[in-house]
Amino acid sequence: MYFTLAINEQLADMLRTATELSVQINAYIKNDEEFNVEEFPSNVISDASESITKIITDLGDVIGRDIVNQAINEEEKEIKNRLNTESHVSK
Repeated sequence: MYFTLAINEQLADMLRTATELSVQINAYIKNDEEFNVEEFPSNVISDASESITKIITDLGDVIGRDIVNQAINEEEKEIKNRLNTESHVSK
């Protein structure tokens, strides 16, 4: 069975934005030769990096759940169509 799955563009845009922020933060960390996760402001940057990673993971979970729900809904439609005896009657 094949069917179209749609990714919510607003969620996808949020995921792209969060990913870009993560890339920028990690580039900053990599380029800062004196980066020390124990000292301010490095510890704040490190915490921000961890928070962004959690946001990316959470958005991925939301997008994945949305796709799974679409698949389940399509499968339920297929089952209802198979169980509907009138849909199998030749005219």
